[in-house]
Formats: sequence, structure tokens, C-alpha cells
Amino acid sequence: MLNRPDMIHRALVENHRNYRRTDIAIRLLRPLVGDGLLLSTGENWKRQRRTMAPAFAPKMLPILARHIAQCADEVVPVLAARDGTPVDLLTEMQALALKIAARSMFSLETWEYGPAVQREVTRFKHYARPHFSDLLTPLPLPTFHDIARARFRHQWSALVDRIIDARERAPNDDEPRDLFDLLCAARDPEGGAAFNRAELRDQVGTMIVAGHETSALTLFWSIYLLASAPAEQEAVAAEVRDVDLSAAAAGKALDALPYTRAVINEALRLYPPAWMLVRRCVEPEQIDELIIRRGTHVVISPWVLHRHRRLWQNPDAFDPSRFLPNAPAAPQFAYLPFGTGPRVCIGAQFALAEATLVIARLLQSFFVELADNRPVRPRAIMTTAPEHAVPFRLKPRKR
Repeated sequence: MLNRPDMIHRALVENHRNYRRTDIAIRLLRPLVGDGLLLSTGENWKRQRRTMAPAFAPKMLPILARHIAQCADEVVPVLAARDGTPVDLLTEMQALALKIAARSMFSLETWEYGPAVQREVTRFKHYARPHFSDLLTPLPLPTFHDIARARFRHQWSALVDRIIDARERAPNDDEPRDLFDLLCAARDPEGGAAFNRAELRDQVGTMIVAGHETSALTLFWSIYLLASAPAEQEAVAAEVRDVDLSAAAAGKALDALPYTRAVINEALRLYPPAWMLVRRCVEPEQIDELIIRRGTHVVISPWVLHRHRRLWQNPDAFDPSRFLPNAPAAPQFAYLPFGTGPRVCIGAQFALAEATLVIARLLQSFFVELADNRPVRPRAIMTTAPEHAVPFRLKPRKR
């Protein structure tokens, strides 16, 4: 495990080609993401990254923010209808984040494929669980569970193809409407090549799987922290009270939400969705006094780094002021909610915008409190999720 920032810089930035995803990660993720950006390597990864980068440039955020705002608007009356009865907000945020991912990708206003996507993503979580044979069998050799994953891959690919066909039949505007338009228009700046259908399918899978579960957990932990800290919740409510969060204004609204965004960043510090990053050393090397042999699994844990007492002041406290615009910068290579280096998450700014706009919209409408006093402990498996369903009460705010 690497905890020193200089060692992390070496593994994830300076010599990142020597530290690749583990065989088990590839085995579990490939059925959904194929050879998309998440798992590709070498020149193929470089080509995909530089081709996709313009689609996630800051100037594109207003296009995507419109879809976030629309989805947030749609969930508010659903939650209001609960009329103060306890709500499992993790489940609600998972459904909302998946809806945002799908709407941002395809902008199909009547999302008839939503239930099918949700069903397949839920089914994928079953296939993404590692089994003993997965750990022992070399990656090129299929296990019994790989056969089931291959069947899932076939069904998932067919579903994405149907959605792409429906999206291509939709009336076309002159301006890009969503990520699909941006990806279709993307060209490799070095060779001019566009993505073919198979590559588009893999990028769609990558964006949906990489984006929705981590976004849902970011929303859940942000709400949990605000429900546990009424003063901070009221600070957010005061900031968002008069902000126009409509679909048309959502892109510009982000500049008016520095405290809300600071809450999101602090929630990502305390509860990073990916609690650890694991890489396999390709060729042996020595980092200072540490000798890393070929094949060694190197662990970098955002959970540990974000609470490291040598790197943070009062690290266990919920303190959004750490991330306000005039605050000192976070310690370098000690704050990694989206990774770092060349393979930093390409959708990081979109994810931050999504969480900021959704929390702002919810706090405009509701005062949120915990419905019971049971401790809420995180359970680290693939992500940092609560160990049990947590009930919340949402009380309408007066506007």
C-alpha cells in the first residue's frame, strides 16, 4: 500500500504505464464496458482519450447540465409525495443517477428503455462479484462464471444497439443535444478517425457503469452528512434559495453554488466512492527504499489518504470550508476521489456538476433529517456504500 504522495505520484503519474488494472478487475468489468476507455491500454487508450476529451470540456457542461436539472426536477414531486414518511434515499439516488446517466447520454425524453437499462445494470452487479475460480484462473482462460458473463455481454450489447438505433431515428438538431451527439461527432485529432458502432457501444457502457453508481453514492453521503450537520445544511439552503436551477439556467447556476460544491468535495473526501485503487506492477522497480517486484499488486486507498493525520488537519471532521474557493489547496496526491494522472476520470467535472445541481435542487425543496439513530457505517466492497438501508425524512421548505 502506498500512502506517501511522492510514491503515489510515481505510480499513477510519472510511471503510470508500469501499473495496470488487475486481471480480476478486467475480468469483472469487461462484460459491461468492453474495450472502452476504462479498460483499454496503450495506443488504443490514448486514441480513445484524446478523441473523447472535447466531449467533456467545460464548455460542454451547459448541454449536460440541462439533463441533470430536468431529472432533478422530476424526482422532487416524487419525493414530496412521500409526505414525511421515511425514504430510502440511496435507492432513490441510484435510480436518479442512472436516469441522469441515460438522459445525458441519449436525451430520449420518453425514456422507454430506462427500466431495461436499470434491470441490466442491476444484473451486472451480480456478475461483477468475484468468485474463487476467478482469482485462480489466468485471464485468457474462461471460468464457468465467465460463460455467464459472456451471455450477459451479448444481451447488454443488443440492448445498447437498440437504444442507439432509436436515438439515431430521433429528429436531429443542428446543435449537440447529449453525450451521444458529442461522441458521434468526435474525431481523433491526430488521425481524424471517428468511433465505429462497437466502440460507441463500449463508451456508452463505460459512461453508464462508471458514472451512475459512484454518483449515487456521492449524493447519498452528501445528504447523510448534511442531515447530520444542521448548520451546514442551512448554509446550503441559504445559498440555493434564490438560485435559478431550471434546465435552461442550470449551466450558469453552478457558478453561484460554491458552498454546495464544497460540501460535495468534502463528502468525496470522507466517503470516496472508490475506497481503493489496485494496480499490478508490470516491470520491477524501486521507489525510494521500496522494492516492487513484477506482478505485485499495488494498493492506493483514497479512504486512507483522505483521513491521513499527517496530511489533513482534523481529518475526521465534516468541514466543507476546506474546499471553498479561497481555502488552501488540498495536499497534492492526497485527495483522489477521481484518481489522478493521465488516467484521471474523464467525467470528473460532469460528476461534480451533477452532484452539486442535484443537492442544490433537493435542499431548495426539502429539509432533510435522519429517521432513526442507528449508526451509519460504510461497507467497502467495490465501492463505499452504507452497510444498511438508511431512512430519511424530507420536510418541505417554504420558498
